[in-house]
Amino acid sequence: MKKLFIALLMLVLTLGAAGSTFAANENPFNDVPKKHWSYEAIDKLATDGLLESNSTKTFNGDKVITRYEMAKLVAKVMSKADKANAKDKALIDRLAGEFADELTSLNVTVTKLEKDSERINIGAFAMLKYDHRTNPGLLKRINADGGFGGSRVDEFNDVIRGGFKLVVFSTYKLSDTWTVETVGEFTRGMQDGSSTPANRDQTKIFSISGKLDGMDLKVGRFHYVDACSGYVIGEDMSGVQARFGKVAKITANAGWLSRYDLLNNPGWTVDPLFGYDIQGYTGDGKGPRYQAVDITYPISRTTNIAAAYHRLSKDSMSRHINEAGFDTQLTENLKFKAAFSKSSADTDNDGYFAGLDYGRADFFKPGTWDAHLYVSKTDATASIANNYDSEDGYYGSKAVEIGGNYTLRPKVMLETKYIIQKGTKANTDWKDKFFRLQFNFMLM
Repeated sequence: MKKLFIALLMLVLTLGAAGSTFAANENPFNDVPKKHWSYEAIDKLATDGLLESNSTKTFNGDKVITRYEMAKLVAKVMSKADKANAKDKALIDRLAGEFADELTSLNVTVTKLEKDSERINIGAFAMLKYDHRTNPGLLKRINADGGFGGSRVDEFNDVIRGGFKLVVFSTYKLSDTWTVETVGEFTRGMQDGSSTPANRDQTKIFSISGKLDGMDLKVGRFHYVDACSGYVIGEDMSGVQARFGKVAKITANAGWLSRYDLLNNPGWTVDPLFGYDIQGYTGDGKGPRYQAVDITYPISRTTNIAAAYHRLSKDSMSRHINEAGFDTQLTENLKFKAAFSKSSADTDNDGYFAGLDYGRADFFKPGTWDAHLYVSKTDATASIANNYDSEDGYYGSKAVEIGGNYTLRPKVMLETKYIIQKGTKANTDWKDKFFRLQFNFMLM
């Protein structure tokens, strides 16, 4: 009996507290009375151009609306208060006071929706590309019956590539510090890491990144460009990456390269780092295990020095490459960068790169442009899969490249480059001329 009395007492107190609360704050879904002054106030503000006339149709013809609906109209006129005269501003202030509780609730709801929409970002761009290579020196192993597996021969032919690529990317914020990133590519008839045109759909990137104990951490499949201007590697890898440091910035990677046939020069059929002929390779088809550490240190506001160590291993073999880099902003629009690398291979093992970048083509500003001039000498084992088109996994490459970008209209950019290169390997007369014309479209 005593327990029942206590329960009834608690119920009465609870209902009493709730009644006090509802009395202090009107139910936002109660109707605003027909003769309430706020109807006339909203009508005047609409007449003065602070509210679209169709917004007031909800109560035309003496129809009543809820306090919540009225608060939404008040929120709209509050957003245009800077355009109101003194009398209208006073009216807006009076409305804001009358519906303060509903506006608070409405603001919380809108803010939540805005935050949810800000968590997701989806975009896409497309590329139309034309490539022409003169005398590229495609390597094959050919049997007597025309299949692969015999002795090596060199084929020197003009190669023309073209096609279309659609890239769809997205990010989703799991929290204030953690984000999921995805990139998908849909390729049709475009050379991209293959010696022949191919249709290929693939997930290029799927990673989770965030902060942990003062480090920027990334796990999954992601794109990595080394700190020395990407001279040794600018390619997708799978694994884990950690970035840390306040002045000196350090990046450490561990995992494996995503595709074996992208090593050195996309489209060529040999991996000089390990001696595999890709066409005849019968292993698991995966890229080698890969570990790397790079460090960047600013020696002034405009100048950085960098160094990197790369290690690859496959089966019982391993190779490493040491790299050093330098970059400086000579003027507001002109940047100079340079890099040097040396691998642990016995021969064909070093390289250098120097380049000038001028200007910046902005996808959203027609008429903006940039241009570059690069000079490099990259032996066959001096790079892995770098950020440029002037490397060759068998002959090596000594190259000069010029190119640039020009924004034709918002979200439409023209890209072009021309490369002249010749082999660095002893006793080779290999030469190549490479031209690219590409249109890039930002779709969303």
